Amino acid sequence: MKIGIISFGTQNHATRRLVEATLAAGHIPKVLNPFGFYLHIGSLGASIYYEETPATDFDVVLPRLSAATARYGEEVVAHLEWNDTPVVNRSYAIVNARNKFRTLRILAQHGLPVPPSFAAGSARHVDRSAEQTGEYPFIMKPFEGTHGNAILLLDTPGSLTSAIDAMCDLHQDYVIQPFIEESAGNDLRVIVVGGRVVAAMRRTAQEGEFRANVHRGGQGHPVELHGEYIDTAIRATEAMELSIAGVDLLETQAGPMVLEVNPSPGFEEIEAVTGIKVAEAMIAFAVEYSQAARKIR
Repeated sequence: MKIGIISFGTQNHATRRLVEATLAAGHIPKVLNPFGFYLHIGSLGASIYYEETPATDFDVVLPRLSAATARYGEEVVAHLEWNDTPVVNRSYAIVNARNKFRTLRILAQHGLPVPPSFAAGSARHVDRSAEQTGEYPFIMKPFEGTHGNAILLLDTPGSLTSAIDAMCDLHQDYVIQPFIEESAGNDLRVIVVGGRVVAAMRRTAQEGEFRANVHRGGQGHPVELHGEYIDTAIRATEAMELSIAGVDLLETQAGPMVLEVNPSPGFEEIEAVTGIKVAEAMIAFAVEYSQAARKIR
């Protein structure tokens, strides 16, 4: 089976591990730079090329899109789907999951617990929105972003108003949430593949840091999830219509709360702390997904 892995970072951990897992399973991997694709629409019908070769002979493709590659990469994924190539995950699901505010709305529509949140197009009536949402301090994070980048902690009405004014001037969209003290500096990262949890870890922020992201110095620790947390992670993935996802959960007195759902989750740290072969699970599912898609045709 020929398995395509869409990735700009050919040497990053996830890409290398997916290539290793593909080879170990007896299949043929090909790493595909998303900017190497040529997409055609017109009188001759839909066509897609990778460099100078038609990109129509892949049995299945796994997109690994970053902030730098997402916009064009999403179009590549959609074009592959139009040409009947099985893709894990689907383009529309990737688009939805990359938008943090849209993700929260979809999760809430499916009855999943999410933090109180608001978005604002101006700072004019922000006091009313803040009162409806929670108490200071507030976390402000971009609609799209990874690794805890561009996240602000705002502890006064003045700082919140100034931050919203600045982001509106820059035409940047942000979601605003109360800082949840009981979960400060801790969250859970759960990897869901094909409707089941394959690995989980607790992330703890370094001293003086409120973000638990590993890229911000956070440390990962193995954790055994209980039923409610397993169920919430799976339900969140299903609500976003993803087959592979990293689900970030908060542990609260009321139970799990979903922070976000990542359609291209990194898994270097979670493999290291748990010893679980996440890449192998992803490739095994991709093979099953391809086989099921062929039966439907």
